[in-house]
Amino acid sequence: MTENPDPQMLENAITIGTGDPRMPVYTESEIAHQEMMRDPKYAIATHEQTLNKFANILEELTARVIAIEEKILEMQTPDLNDPMRDYPEITMHQNR
Repeated sequence: MTENPDPQMLENAITIGTGDPRMPVYTESEIAHQEMMRDPKYAIATHEQTLNKFANILEELTARVIAIEEKILEMQTPDLNDPMRDYPEITMHQNR
């Protein structure tokens, strides 16, 4: 247990875990947030707000995926104004 800490680890950002000899440094806002998180009402409101943000992002992503699917389906449907449908002998040669 007398080994020295890795010099590369000391140059990197602070990581908290086993074997890290340094203590984390908190700012005043982080300390205030930790103290307020001890209040269950504040903690629930904070987590609820975070979950609502995630839900809004998921709804927006879902709407975008549906829009992309609709575009793909539009591209896969046959075009009613396609002039080649009047000439089936040409399309037969293209499908070989």
